[in-house]
Amino acid sequence: MAPRESSRVDAWILHPDYRTPPIPQGVMPGPWRHPDGGQLMNGAYERLLPDRQSEVVTVWFGYPLSHWLGPRMPRFSSPLVSPWNPVLSLGLTLDPAAPVPYADELWCDRWIAEALLYGRKPYGAFTLPAEEALSWLAECGGAGLVYQARVIGELIRVVAGRAEPYAHLFDLDALIADYRDALPPEPAEREAAALDAHRHHSPALDYVLGDEGEARFAQVALSVRGLTLGYPPGETAARIAAEAMALPGTLGLS
Repeated sequence: MAPRESSRVDAWILHPDYRTPPIPQGVMPGPWRHPDGGQLMNGAYERLLPDRQSEVVTVWFGYPLSHWLGPRMPRFSSPLVSPWNPVLSLGLTLDPAAPVPYADELWCDRWIAEALLYGRKPYGAFTLPAEEALSWLAECGGAGLVYQARVIGELIRVVAGRAEPYAHLFDLDALIADYRDALPPEPAEREAAALDAHRHHSPALDYVLGDEGEARFAQVALSVRGLTLGYPPGETAARIAAEAMALPGTLGLS
């Protein structure tokens, strides 16, 4: 599926992001080309639509991995949040038969581990062979991370998160204002209240430490859950709006 034509040939805006997987060797380029000049698309792109909506795609070497529509949320930005975070954490692709950057079944786990260490995600879980996991645990102390780990046979599963409060990690006032503009009043106020209540909490203290951290995380408001995972709020808001209208959700948060 190639990008559809638009009356604005320059409509796709590339958002440079160091998360973009490297260009592969020995793989033929995919079909997605920019309408302006036909150059190969590679990265995260946004197209502004009417009614304060936007269209976002992540493309790897011409192969689309994700594609969604959601409200524009222009006030909020964070280096911990990116359209690439759900794609590379979950191993997403739009075409199961197309080439993907995920080299093996542990590729996404390794990516999450590295993203946590280098400040690309505020919270996540991964499972790795014991030697790799122990090496990660030795490094994570200097990254402001708190973790829990448990042995599963020859593997170690780690859940980790940043220790700083949400109000230090993110501009919550900007995000709350964006949600109030993006959603109908009732879900907007519900999500705004959930975000505001997390100001002095932290991903680590709330959702890593304690026996029920992951269970609590599974029940938290979608705005908080998406933010904690470093997912783009426009995509999360699209799911919240769909659920408010009793329609199928557009985003699987995990």
